[in-house]
Amino acid sequence: MFRRRRWLVFILLAGIAGWLVWGGSNFQAAEIPSPPTAGLFEIETDSDGYMRSALVHIPKNYNAQTPPPLVIAMHGAGGGAESILTHDNWAKLADEKGFIVVAPNGLPARPRLPSNFLANPQLWNSGQLREGSPRSQIDDVAYIRLLLDDLAKKVPYDKNRVFATGHSNGGGMTFRLGAEMADRLTAIGTVAGMVAVDDPNPTKALPTLFIFGTEDPVLPMEGGESTLPWGTRTTPPVDDLLAKWAKAIACEDEPTTIADDDAIKKVRYRSKKNGPELTILYLKGHGHQWPGASRNLPSRLIGPNTSKLDATAELWKFFENSTK
Repeated sequence: MFRRRRWLVFILLAGIAGWLVWGGSNFQAAEIPSPPTAGLFEIETDSDGYMRSALVHIPKNYNAQTPPPLVIAMHGAGGGAESILTHDNWAKLADEKGFIVVAPNGLPARPRLPSNFLANPQLWNSGQLREGSPRSQIDDVAYIRLLLDDLAKKVPYDKNRVFATGHSNGGGMTFRLGAEMADRLTAIGTVAGMVAVDDPNPTKALPTLFIFGTEDPVLPMEGGESTLPWGTRTTPPVDDLLAKWAKAIACEDEPTTIADDDAIKKVRYRSKKNGPELTILYLKGHGHQWPGASRNLPSRLIGPNTSKLDATAELWKFFENSTK
């Protein structure tokens, strides 16, 4: 009885947190004007029989004659485009640094029904979903390809500087894009994303940054069972997942420690071919929160929020350096 009551309390708290952080908003954005101007807009794309939506933040001083870089930012399970733009500060940084950021919305687990944080969360088909489920039949990679095509017609961007990032399930989707859409990307970076593609085989190696909290209860560092608002799951050790991606981008089998202090351990899987590498920032004592976010879930749900790292700024710095 106690375990059942504890689970019900967990679900209630998760629902409240989801309302505060991810849901509870009827946010509406205008369509992208022609010619495009700075601001926040919506773009809809017909893919796989579904009308998919994404939010596009065009930075101040945007000039279509000198197209800026583009960041694709993908929310976690139960989240939405608005949260990763605002709470994770991608829109703010886009204005400061002069890049476009597009934040697509995942489709619900039961895609023909309205989304709901607890009952029907928005998800990405990153490879994590149960085989045969309705959501696992929808090709999100195809959607992102179409989204980039549509966006290029309305808001020109530099196709040689396109980066993908995401949190949690959105981080897993980032790895899937890296595996299946490397031809359209320059570099990728994730926060607490799982490499869920069975045998990733990208057409080219991509510079990759992985940011991860060592006390993450959602994706335990040593692997094993974890409890989510939608049930339980079992995952492999994080090191095994990273080794799989390191192999996919032709890196060494074992990582090299670059730096190690009280807050962060930085390691790198070096390239075997003098090419792109996989860099990991282990945030000591940190949980599943997006580091530096302006609003977070309660620590009782997704672990401690101890890191002082600004993950958004760190990822952008990594993306910039990958083109030099």
